Amino acid sequence: MQGMPIVSTNAEREDNTPAVVPRGLDSLMIVRGTSAHVPYLRRLKENVMRDRYRPAPDEDGFERWREVYCTDAYFNDIIDDGEAMLLCIGTLRDPVGMVVLRRSDDHLEIDDLLVSAPRQGDGARLLIAALRYADVWRIKDVHIDVYPGHDGAEAFLMEHGFKMERETENDLGRPMKRFERAV
Repeated sequence: MQGMPIVSTNAEREDNTPAVVPRGLDSLMIVRGTSAHVPYLRRLKENVMRDRYRPAPDEDGFERWREVYCTDAYFNDIIDDGEAMLLCIGTLRDPVGMVVLRRSDDHLEIDDLLVSAPRQGDGARLLIAALRYADVWRIKDVHIDVYPGHDGAEAFLMEHGFKMERETENDLGRPMKRFERAV
């Protein structure tokens, strides 16, 4: 049955009985990221951005991006920020997705909504969690920026009620498309 723990034949507890290893939905709980997650989330983010989203057009630009947005300090600053929240999905050492939520007075910014395997439901679960946090925090407007040319990401957001509002730029001057929706 999906979502039920299974007994692993490869692991044993101290009393020599087989350890229960969660699989399915039990291993895909959405949790708040901690410093223990950082090395694994950093690897996830770097791989997804390198392979799918390319935040810079060349290797030098990608390296500059990585030095700003893919460091331990970057992640720990989010974890320590009282107005931000890092959520991750998957296991500690093998996360399959992450999202950063940044609260402001008038909106919630969703940043780094990244999944290792698109179209598996992990991105939808993270996005729904972000929208629920917005609702709990009584924030009515939600924003997310997307690199142009990523039709799949744009279609995903529109399926979840977002509309493309305007073109903008990120901190590195790269063009972005701003999607917004009300909660």
